[in-house]
Amino acid sequence: MIIGLIILLVVAAVVIKIFMDKMNLSDPPGTEGIELNQYRLACSSLCQRYIDSDFVPAEALHYCEKYYPIDLNKNGKTRGEVGKVSAYGVSEDRVYCFTLIECNWGPSRNSRLTPKKCKEMMCDVYTERHASNETAAALIESRIPFGESTDPYQDELIIVDINGDPILDAGGFEQTEAVWWVNSFTNIHCRG
Repeated sequence: MIIGLIILLVVAAVVIKIFMDKMNLSDPPGTEGIELNQYRLACSSLCQRYIDSDFVPAEALHYCEKYYPIDLNKNGKTRGEVGKVSAYGVSEDRVYCFTLIECNWGPSRNSRLTPKKCKEMMCDVYTERHASNETAAALIESRIPFGESTDPYQDELIIVDINGDPILDAGGFEQTEAVWWVNSFTNIHCRG
């Protein structure tokens, strides 16, 4: 009798395990964006911190330099992966706050911490701290890389026409969804 009960319990455990594996109970429906929203909330908090500081440039750096590894394509990895968030092509291992939310405090275009504005503020702060435009530029390039083992010109980020051909910019280079990074964080020159 006891042996029969033990066998029944083992069989029940195996059946339950098989059932649970088939059900794939990983994430309940509708929860895909919860992680992304938590990152956006954290970035919003950093933006508000800058605004509350009465726009102290050094406070902007907390927002401008903050990034999160986010598995946008849900394949279980971020290194070497690219994706798109908002209107930005990004490396999944470095999704910066300015690509997740727009930090703004008024209707003017000057009332926003865009990637370009972040670079300008970083130049100002780091030039003041290090007394060298070249040192500041090198520091910024080291702090805002596109990503680890990724390239802003990966096929997934190249903008194509309706025929699937790459669209070229005025210089004859392929246009990329990561133009924000290419234009703001490569070949940096901080003004004196």
